[in-house]
Amino acid sequence: MTTAKATKTTKTTAEKSTAVKKTKSAKAPVEGKTLIIAEKPSVAADLVKVLGAKTFKKGTGVYESDTTIVSHAIGHLVTIADPKDIDERYKAWDMKTLPMLPEKFPLVASPTTKSQLSILSKLIKRKDVTTIVNACDAGREGELIFFYILDYVLKGNFKNKTLKRLWMQSMTPTAIKEAFENLRSAEDMENLKNAALCRSEADWLVGMNGSRGLTAYNSSMGGFQITPCGRVQTPTLAIIVKREEERMRFTPQKFWSITADFDNKGVAYQGKWFTGDSKERQKQVFDEKKAKEILAKCKGKTGTIEESTAPSQQKCGQLYDLTTLQREANNRFGFSAKTTLSIAQSLYEHYKATTYPRTDSRCLPEDYVATVKATLGKITGPLSKFAQEALDKNYVKKTPKVFDNTKISDHFAIIPTGVAPKGLSEAEEKIYNMICQRFIAVFFPPAQYLNTTRITTVENETFITEGKILVDPGFKAVYGKDSDDDSNIPKLNGNSAKTVSIEADEDFTKPPAHYTESTLLSMMESAGKLVEDDELRDAMKERGLGTPATRAAIIEKLVSDKYVVRDGKEMIPTAKAFDLIKVLSAMNIEALTSPELTGEWEYKMDLISKGRESRENFMQGIVEMTRNMVKNIKGFKEESTTGEASFSPVNGKKVFETVSRYTTEDGIVIRKIIGGKHLSESEIVELLTKRKIGPLMGFRSKKGAEFSAVVIINDENKIEFVFEEKPEEIEIGAKIGKSPVDGTDVFETMTGYVSQSFIDKQPSGITLPKILLGKEIPLEEIKKMLAGEKTALIKGFRSNKSHRLFDAFLKLEKGKLKFEFPPRDFSRGRKFVKKG
Repeated sequence: MTTAKATKTTKTTAEKSTAVKKTKSAKAPVEGKTLIIAEKPSVAADLVKVLGAKTFKKGTGVYESDTTIVSHAIGHLVTIADPKDIDERYKAWDMKTLPMLPEKFPLVASPTTKSQLSILSKLIKRKDVTTIVNACDAGREGELIFFYILDYVLKGNFKNKTLKRLWMQSMTPTAIKEAFENLRSAEDMENLKNAALCRSEADWLVGMNGSRGLTAYNSSMGGFQITPCGRVQTPTLAIIVKREEERMRFTPQKFWSITADFDNKGVAYQGKWFTGDSKERQKQVFDEKKAKEILAKCKGKTGTIEESTAPSQQKCGQLYDLTTLQREANNRFGFSAKTTLSIAQSLYEHYKATTYPRTDSRCLPEDYVATVKATLGKITGPLSKFAQEALDKNYVKKTPKVFDNTKISDHFAIIPTGVAPKGLSEAEEKIYNMICQRFIAVFFPPAQYLNTTRITTVENETFITEGKILVDPGFKAVYGKDSDDDSNIPKLNGNSAKTVSIEADEDFTKPPAHYTESTLLSMMESAGKLVEDDELRDAMKERGLGTPATRAAIIEKLVSDKYVVRDGKEMIPTAKAFDLIKVLSAMNIEALTSPELTGEWEYKMDLISKGRESRENFMQGIVEMTRNMVKNIKGFKEESTTGEASFSPVNGKKVFETVSRYTTEDGIVIRKIIGGKHLSESEIVELLTKRKIGPLMGFRSKKGAEFSAVVIINDENKIEFVFEEKPEEIEIGAKIGKSPVDGTDVFETMTGYVSQSFIDKQPSGITLPKILLGKEIPLEEIKKMLAGEKTALIKGFRSNKSHRLFDAFLKLEKGKLKFEFPPRDFSRGRKFVKKG
């Protein structure tokens, strides 16, 4: 298309949306065709519907009319080449070839989508195609996808091609038509394209050089220890590891919480002991003697009561950007960031029910008041009555909390479009409902509370009772809240009360919580700083790690690279993660360990997209950072971190420790991480003392499969895994019982239990493992099976096929282990519901 606005004197939608100039003269030359490239096939089909489907003929991967061609990518069809395809020298992962700093970044076709790239290539090269419209997703990555395709096909020569940009905030027909009528020029998109190129090239330079350098370093002791890292991924991992180290260093401290039951002339209530003023109340007693003294002097005594009430209010949060939507969906439903993004993208692209999801804004344009009112009027279902109330009571006002142009960059907040979606899955329904609730509730008045604080003083010891009454639900009504949030405090009969009973509950202080995806997203948004306040976090998110659109992928990469595992909602770093971050810290590679520094680079890319920073300056900084990173990797000598281990000596021999391994003075070398498992100091001592340990669980193969094994120091003083012992190599331990098959003695071995007949290679011989499907079988349960009984219910077996956990009894039948399953509990699904 060649004009910013479509010609409005034509009759059909298709003609309105083409860039063909028409004049009154029939002899005027006809300009070439317009090629529109969408990011996905479904979007291409939607564009064709708006342009006038009847005027198009459908081919393989393409739609064509007399004036317009519509085709599509399938995400990234083209990427920067792998180092081995850039230079012969880079085929080997050799430290000598680093740093890799190509003058140009050659592009290659993705092998899985070559057929669609071939279709696009032919269309782009057609001489009658003079205008090409980028209709990929309206963001930095959409810009990169489009530019890389054109650059790959045209080899940088864009002569005779006019480039335009279709920028859609939602996928409704009205929004698409409006976008076609307001096409942006190539010049308009130059800054965003430069930021996209910077992101891609910076990630290549830091990721490729860092991964190869660290892989070469970690492989220097033998084998091929591939060590992926990234410009944003690894600083994010550093945040997770730092939290886990804080947990490991944490020492629980015992304390007592004191609760008293009071009688106020027949009115019963409870109070919690505290000391301090209203700003800093201390409710724990850390001295047991003091706790006992408080119990002794208050029991049975009468105290005085002071009570105060004060109104308070709670405002609705702002509209959703992608990160806050992901965080709340993780908190409420346990959805991963990736799942929420996928659903939000589907609601936008497939159902046309919500606006563009990959946004970092929580506000709407200041001229959007009329649009908001129109959209509220289209909301259906249970929420429609609240939408209508907002209209009837004139709640929609032009407030800066909702309408603020200064807090919008390329996209505004995620809101409904007014299109009522049909056939949503349960998960899609949950996310759509969240978006609609927030869209309505943000205009409602605050919830009004009446807070009651009751202080009971007994023998100069103070006890607090707090109550909260919901006077007016305000916005909470939209969420189904129309009554008290907390139980009410009973009304008093006078100002004195007797201490009927008093007790102290013993507890321990808790370490910092594991990160969930919700809290991790929050930390990424504020570049590793713990920021609870929404407004402060909004001010910092310009310097966050990654963008709302990329954070889910970063988290998934950490999981796929085996640096992090999901345990319910929690994100747990693996031993491999600790090893990487410790080595990087020892190497002083701040570029891969500092969330703040990486956040600054992300901020500069944002400035490039706004035309306030040059691409050249940014890339010079990235190149310098890459040089320093490689220099530090090459120059690092692990010996410089050597010191005597805290548990040295063992067996009369000194043990020395470096950042990644232990070495004894007689030459035994044990890596701190073996088979993906971090060995504790006590396990290292046992291994050195007995020359064997296990079987241990938690090892992982190169493909990520979990396994258990015995670890030994062999005759050559090398570390070796033992999975199953051969009859002729078995070292017999204690006798534990008799074989139910042939009556021969059963002995304990390194990896399990075997009968004498097994050692003698008899067909009747039996062998039982110590660990089965990731679960250690207690010796007393083994003895039960040898005695002909079944075990107690053993919980937590993990299926090799599905990786799901299951519970079962074990028993022996003809010398073979058999599972016996308990009756199925049909109520188990309820356990996934968390109240409170």
